[in-house]
Amino acid sequence: MIQKTTNKMILQVTLFVFITLVLTVAFAIIQQKTGLSFEKISLPQLAPAVVVLILFFIFKNLPARINLNFDKVILTKSLLALAVPAFLFAIAFFIGKYLNLNVKITENLSTLLPVMITGMVIGAFAEEIGWRSFLQPILEKKNSVLVASILVGVIWGLWHVGHYKSGLLFMTGFLLFTISASIIIAYLLRGTEYNLIISAIFHLSINVCFLVFFHNSMADSKFMLVNGLVWLIPAIGIVVLTGKDLIRIY
Repeated sequence: MIQKTTNKMILQVTLFVFITLVLTVAFAIIQQKTGLSFEKISLPQLAPAVVVLILFFIFKNLPARINLNFDKVILTKSLLALAVPAFLFAIAFFIGKYLNLNVKITENLSTLLPVMITGMVIGAFAEEIGWRSFLQPILEKKNSVLVASILVGVIWGLWHVGHYKSGLLFMTGFLLFTISASIIIAYLLRGTEYNLIISAIFHLSINVCFLVFFHNSMADSKFMLVNGLVWLIPAIGIVVLTGKDLIRIY
C-alpha cells in the first residue's frame, strides 16, 4: 500500500513537471506568434495552474490545496510576504551598486506598473496554484518540508527555460534564489494549510521587485549570483532557527 502511494505520487509529480514544461513552451510560442497579451498576461505563467486542472480530471483525491481563507494570521503573513522580497531585493540592489554592477531603478515605473500589475497578479496566482498549492503539499507527503521546498525551488527555477541562454553562472544564481525563496515561502505557509493568498503575494512581490530594481539587468550573471547569495542567508537562518521542524517528515 505504501509503495503504491509512493508510485502514485511520483507519477503525479512527473506528469505535472512534464506537462507544465510542454504547455509552457507551447504557450510561449503561441504568445510570440500571435502577439496575444490581454492585460499584459504572460501565457506561460498560466501553465502550472492549467496542468493542476488537467490532473484533477485524471486522478481522484488530488492533493492540491487551493486555500483562500483569510484571517488576522493570514493578513500578518501576507504583509510579511509583501515586505520580505522587497527588503531582500533592496539589499541585493545596494550591494550591486556598491560592486559597480549595472543595476538601476527602472525608469517610467509610473507608466509600466499600472499596465503590468493585472497580468502580474494573475500570473502570480496561476504559478502558485502549481508550485505551492499542488507541488509542495504532494512532495511533503513523503519528504520533509525542507526537502520538498528545495525540490520545488529547483523545478521552479529550471522551469524558467528562457533564462538558460544567460549561461551557467546566471542559472546558478537564479537557482540559489528560487530554492531560497521556496524555503522562505514554506516557512511563511506553516500553519496556514498552504494558503494561496500568502504564496501568491510573495510571488507578486518578487515580480514587482524585479521590475522595479532589476528590469535593466535581468541577464546580468554577476547580479543574479549576488541576489541568490543574499536570499540564501535568510533561508539558511530559517533552517538553523527552526531546528527539526523543517526536516521532520509529517
